[in-house]
Amino acid sequence: MPIRSQRKSIITLLIYFAFLSFPLTVISAEPWWEKKEEGWFFYNEKLHIEPESKPEVTTVHSENTPPLFSEIMKKRGEELLSRAMEEPTMENVKAYMEHNQMMMALSKNFSLVWQRVLMSNPELLSGLLTSDSDKDIYYRQSAERKKEALQKLGGESGLLFFYDTTCPYCVRQAKHLKSFQLDYPFFVVKAITMNGEVLPEFPDSVPDNGIASRLGITAHPAIFLAFPPDRFERVATGLVTPGELRDKLLLYTRDQMPGLANPDMEESLLLNELNAGGGQWSKR
Repeated sequence: MPIRSQRKSIITLLIYFAFLSFPLTVISAEPWWEKKEEGWFFYNEKLHIEPESKPEVTTVHSENTPPLFSEIMKKRGEELLSRAMEEPTMENVKAYMEHNQMMMALSKNFSLVWQRVLMSNPELLSGLLTSDSDKDIYYRQSAERKKEALQKLGGESGLLFFYDTTCPYCVRQAKHLKSFQLDYPFFVVKAITMNGEVLPEFPDSVPDNGIASRLGITAHPAIFLAFPPDRFERVATGLVTPGELRDKLLLYTRDQMPGLANPDMEESLLLNELNAGGGQWSKR
């Protein structure tokens, strides 16, 4: 056999055996979809991504927060007071008094520092009166405004004073009312005696003609504001000082009572109606 023919036969056999062995190679080898290190399938690997670290948030718990000094002292005072009231022994009451005295001392110290801060920082005063001169001017202006308001009220109304000479409170009230009338002479005061006797402060008193029962007066002394012709407002029952009477009357000034009577009313109208014992004053 020629050499060329032998070589050709050998190559043919090699190719044939290579072809026969190919299926075995394919079967024994891993499938292509499992060859992760080959081809395009590398992306299927799960990447282990570490989570970003978040800053730790520290939560402040109220139970861990120490209470304020004022809360401690307040709670302590309440406990001592409760104990002293439930068991009022010498020791318990003394403990509460000592605690109360300490709190007053702390408050006094705070007040002193407050005043020093105000003196050092006038911008914090915010309209406060800073001196005795300021206070004097303020009080004078306030007194003038009050007097003007009372003068308007006195021009529109009068005072009815119901008394009994056997009542010691009525006797004292007559003195207070006379003192008030000296300070505010523009108020007409008509005294009405319930027992027919007359007090020296009001010699022109008139006896009750039934108006007391119509006004529901059951106790003495009693003071009413009278707005002719038939309006009455109870001001006081019982003893009142001139200052207290003034403050009560200020509640009935025009600013608080817009529907007052005619300011041009003459004082004689009130006196004439009462002295006559009739008219619209006694019909109520």
